[in-house]
Amino acid sequence: MLRYLTLLSLVIAAAGATIWVVVLAARAGQLNGATLGTLLPLVLLASLALRALRRDQGD
Repeated sequence: MLRYLTLLSLVIAAAGATIWVVVLAARAGQLNGATLGTLLPLVLLASLALRALRRDQGD
């Protein structure tokens, strides 16, 4: 149960941080390829945590 909550909070935090950075960059007019490139680690982190959560559902 603790692993599930940890992974779920990781997904929520990574998604929230990604959305926050996109909104701030868009408001500043700096939403370009460099900004999107810096978001890749957050997207990767969220996708890995989601994958681990989906694997747990099959158990």
